[in-house]
Amino acid sequence: MSDDIWRWGARETAAAIREKKVSCSEVMESCLARIAQVNPAVNAVVDLMEEQARSDARRADAALMRGEEAGALHGVPVTIKVNIDVAGRATTNGVAAFADRIATEDSPLVQKWRAAGAIVVGRTNTPALSFGLFTNNKLYGRTLNPWDKTVSPGGSSGGAAVSVATGMVPLAHGNDSGGSIRYPAYCCGISGIRPTFGRVAHFSGTSPADLPIMSQLAVVNGPFARSAGDLRTALWAMSGHDPRDPWSVHEPVSRAGASSPCKVAVLTELPGVEKDAEVVTAVRQAASWLQKAGYEVEEIALPRFAEASALRDRLLIHEIRRHMLDQIEAHAPPEEINEAHALLAATPHIDFEQFREGLARRTTIIREWLLFMETYPIVLTPTAWRKPQPADFYDRPVALTEEMVLELSPLHVPPLLGLPSMAVPTGLVDGVPMGVQLMASQFEEERLLAAAETIERHVVLPTPVDPQFAAGSSLS
Repeated sequence: MSDDIWRWGARETAAAIREKKVSCSEVMESCLARIAQVNPAVNAVVDLMEEQARSDARRADAALMRGEEAGALHGVPVTIKVNIDVAGRATTNGVAAFADRIATEDSPLVQKWRAAGAIVVGRTNTPALSFGLFTNNKLYGRTLNPWDKTVSPGGSSGGAAVSVATGMVPLAHGNDSGGSIRYPAYCCGISGIRPTFGRVAHFSGTSPADLPIMSQLAVVNGPFARSAGDLRTALWAMSGHDPRDPWSVHEPVSRAGASSPCKVAVLTELPGVEKDAEVVTAVRQAASWLQKAGYEVEEIALPRFAEASALRDRLLIHEIRRHMLDQIEAHAPPEEINEAHALLAATPHIDFEQFREGLARRTTIIREWLLFMETYPIVLTPTAWRKPQPADFYDRPVALTEEMVLELSPLHVPPLLGLPSMAVPTGLVDGVPMGVQLMASQFEEERLLAAAETIERHVVLPTPVDPQFAAGSSLS
């Protein structure tokens, strides 16, 4: 049995530990062996905390022997992205120049996961400064998609998604201000949730300054897992207020009746935006599965969807121009610089007054969405209008139009609105994962999770997946 522990989900692992069917140390050894087996091929875990993880597992076993109560994640191995503080480790954010940013304390979500019993086994890769829809940097190198090395694993939490998809861990942490949880989950055939803004406290003491204001309002932390049920356990364990994050809230984790079938607004087209037929097929297939389960589905235009996406881009790209571009150009690999230049060229410049007016307009659009969601509590969309990008998409300079940027609009709308959304796999297309996105109103994550569980019942995916190429292979 111990040889297969790494295949287990988080809840299954925690239950087996509580029932003393397996020890925390046995779980850890199984996951460490899996990391040793597959990580050389995909380069997802870039800061392995092997000895500390073993020591933490022994302490977790000793606590159970003393009769201490086990938390929801007691003994469950997890990974943390390298852009969030873990005490005693460098928060590099994929940049060699940040190697001296050694955290003196855990970030709030790491503290909460540890309090629930989770054991951090390592840190996962990200593009430099966590900017990009792929995962590569000059410090750690490139992370490969285990399904197909020629396809992006997504970004910026690509290492996190790959660590879960390949069975190195059952749970991983990521963060998202424009798709950095949902896009890697989409590319890697797993689930990832972007919670409501404020649900999970965000803070890293190693950061030299707070983020610019729109970036503060857009970024959230959330988990990856291979099932919606594991996401639920992981999300509630990392949620809650922390005084280091003034935006974090004291919100109950669930609401009565949130799991009942409801009306679902379905988006299958956006005027002027190109789309892949496989993407629309996946959305309509997921809609049919929800309908069979009692949900009332309706294909309908969503309030100001293109406008919301474009506004998010203008506000965040404005901050990237002012606060981040010089660091990208100094520290990032060429493809990340190409992506930044392409997005900046496709996004209109704005001045301070236009930025201020944009923030005010954001409130108007959020209000319209909250009213819309009183009728349609769930919204089903593509995760992106295109299939997962080729891994070498930005290896050469790329000219993007505003319409091409809108192909990512499903990823960009939730960060502007601060609403919860999650990526849910629907199967494989030509050997590469395909999936959909679910959105809900503020703090209605339980609706997403219940709907995702309905979709999951119809999907068979061979995860954990063995990398479909040899260790040490590259894109060249």
